[in-house]
Amino acid sequence: MLKQIDACEIQDIEFTPERMVVDWTDGHRSEFPSIWLLHACDCDACGPSETGLRHVQLTQQPSRPQIISAYRQDGHAYVDWGNGHISRFAPVWLRGHCLSDRERLHRHPPAQPWGAEMADRLTYFSYTDVASDSDCHLAFLETLRDDGVLILKDVPASRERTEEIAGLVGRLHLTNYGIFELESKPKPEIAGDMAIALELHTDEPYRIEIPAITFFHVLKQSDAGGDSTMADGLWLAKRLEEKNPRAFEILKTVKARHNRTLKEGRAFDVQAPIFPTDSYGRVTGLRINDRGMAPVDCPVDLVEPFYDALRELLEMIYSGEGRVTVKLQEGEMMVFNNQRLLHGREGFDPARSHRHVRSCHVDLDEFHSRLRVAYRARGRLEAWRHMSSMAHL
Repeated sequence: MLKQIDACEIQDIEFTPERMVVDWTDGHRSEFPSIWLLHACDCDACGPSETGLRHVQLTQQPSRPQIISAYRQDGHAYVDWGNGHISRFAPVWLRGHCLSDRERLHRHPPAQPWGAEMADRLTYFSYTDVASDSDCHLAFLETLRDDGVLILKDVPASRERTEEIAGLVGRLHLTNYGIFELESKPKPEIAGDMAIALELHTDEPYRIEIPAITFFHVLKQSDAGGDSTMADGLWLAKRLEEKNPRAFEILKTVKARHNRTLKEGRAFDVQAPIFPTDSYGRVTGLRINDRGMAPVDCPVDLVEPFYDALRELLEMIYSGEGRVTVKLQEGEMMVFNNQRLLHGREGFDPARSHRHVRSCHVDLDEFHSRLRVAYRARGRLEAWRHMSSMAHL
């Protein structure tokens, strides 16, 4: 857990012409090169980068600027560059940007995988509470970030409210499906329009940036069948690595192909690893939909190893390892990270009862923006936590 603002107190500052070193009251020490400090300056003369109004170009500044003085005053850090140019840094901002290996790792915390035990601890939130209480809203966002899934209850079962409810996370991102009506249709174009069971998958893996935060708004649930299924892609990655490290490595490095051609004359074709990784080599999500995978495009000597590895992963998925099943009710909404979780559905009989679920998406950057704004309002270091795309190329 990142330390809060009360731990971000500067005890002392030392400097050389090309370095400023900050000692903190909790015993930590931060070192900042002079070029980094000058580039971070948001004084009136330099301008703030956050608003895109920086007035000074990097090439107009010296490559090794000289610090005339660095000192602590009114709890803040100051750097004097001479000629009246002084930079001022708030302590929580400075600590939130510490360049030490420890603090940088703290800003890149790994998500914790979960398996079938999630069935006993799946988090439910009241829509009314999340919409009206800022602390509950933050807890809702954090749970979505950490677990990748939650369920909202007491949701209005009205199609006009879908976008408003999704607005708790951010502005909608509309793909070719728009706000999609998941119903059994007489002439289905995609599997979601059928009443058949859907195996676990991620949505639209054929896109460069696949849909992220996904909402399933249940307007009407079938009396029998139609239960939602899910599994954590991070847990599946961990299990595969334990069972077959070679298969795991292949699915991290060899790019699978997903494609989709639509009737309106649009064609998508993307190559990306099933398990993307971050700069620390840790799996951050997955993209996979067996129904839409094209033949792999890779060196010929990797073709058979790739399909062997893919087969092993799919056997885990289809066998139900780590799977959680939940019966969403009318007036509930499942919210999940499609770049981390696989989801599916049990079959149902449309002749016996009607099932109607509305689906839409919000981009990760919108979701992360909500978290940052909430943390900044509370003066918390998580405002600078690294939150990258989960299933990038």
